[in-house]
Amino acid sequence: MINLKCQQCGAALHWDGQGNVVQCGYCGAEYLIHPRREKFRKKADPYKGTGTVQGIPIVQGNDCSGLCPIQSYAPQGWSVCCRQAPDDYYGDHMGNPFVVQAEYESPDHSVFIVYRGTNIYTDRKLSRIPLMKQIDVLGSYLRIGTPFDAEQYCDYLVQRDVQPLSGQKIRIEEADAAELNRQRTIYNQYASQGFQQITSEWKRVFYSVLDQTQRRKTVSVETRVNDLHKGQQPMSGGGFFGQLMGQMFSNDEHYWETQYEFIVVTDEGKYESTLPIIQKINESIREAPDLDRIRQSLIQYLQNLRNQTAMAIHQQEMASWDRRQQILQDTHNYTTGVMHEMNANTAATHERVANMHSEMIREVNTYHTASPGYGRPDVVEADIRWDHVYQNTNDPDQFAATENIWLDPGVDFEELKRTKGDY
Repeated sequence: MINLKCQQCGAALHWDGQGNVVQCGYCGAEYLIHPRREKFRKKADPYKGTGTVQGIPIVQGNDCSGLCPIQSYAPQGWSVCCRQAPDDYYGDHMGNPFVVQAEYESPDHSVFIVYRGTNIYTDRKLSRIPLMKQIDVLGSYLRIGTPFDAEQYCDYLVQRDVQPLSGQKIRIEEADAAELNRQRTIYNQYASQGFQQITSEWKRVFYSVLDQTQRRKTVSVETRVNDLHKGQQPMSGGGFFGQLMGQMFSNDEHYWETQYEFIVVTDEGKYESTLPIIQKINESIREAPDLDRIRQSLIQYLQNLRNQTAMAIHQQEMASWDRRQQILQDTHNYTTGVMHEMNANTAATHERVANMHSEMIREVNTYHTASPGYGRPDVVEADIRWDHVYQNTNDPDQFAATENIWLDPGVDFEELKRTKGDY
């Protein structure tokens, strides 16, 4: 198998093709993997190339079917098509915010080419603090634990998309003068946007692999990645606590961008003879106006998702931390009973106000009796000049009262409490 390398410690990362997280067994760093839902070489396709530069139509994808988001040279007789993002939950194709996959296959099925456009990823710590940063990134960019360099990303694409039984890296091509000029242009563009740390890197890597049918293939993977930082870098501190505080309170905005992916899979010995067609496709690929229509539709969806998220967070903040979970669980029961409770409270309030108003007019205070069943309801009245009123617990008809002083009339008497109108 072709194994990835951990960017932190250099140890080999082993992925069994299951799940979407790979953890380094040496240092514990985690890497996010998104295996394709659909096979890389899915057959579908009624469209044939004309030997000219043409729009590459989408063959499946709900309302987008038939649109041509990419245009490029389409070799005569080759099968050509575009697809919408095939990953689970849009996978890494959420960054653009929409990425299409253009596919080209020779008539004898010996050559297969895939092109994908820009993907933007964000570091996980960007979504921690402050809260508004989480709203900004939610639904826009896939989060990645540790970004790859260009060569590591080529290794990752072979493992994810080709899924070879075994493989060997046979050649690496570095950037030429023209590519270095492009990277300088990229640097200037991002520097003008306020990014302080900008790294742009291009690689084309060749592999010899054994595919799932036990056939030997040559795989070429080409990509350009940009690693971008804006804002204050994380604070450096000793120990686990220092690192944690640095991550939590840094305002570093970290983006990792793959500008494109160009993957070529050919039968062994077929690559060189097909190279002119491969180069012509690669050099002619352009985004078409239809891609803007597709993007605008998804951008609206993402904006609605952000609005819903912001509203949900606002509603949660309105409740106390101690009661938030209870409110979420009991919302239905609370709303169905709230009207009954309001009516009952209103009636009780009106009754208390009426009772207290009556007492003021008659210049009396009411007290709860010490003996249940005495009086109707269990209250007695006393002139407002008395400050303390007592009732004999053995003989409820005997009372004692004092003015301006507190009296201890004995164990047989109990001091009565004011009703405040609630009787």
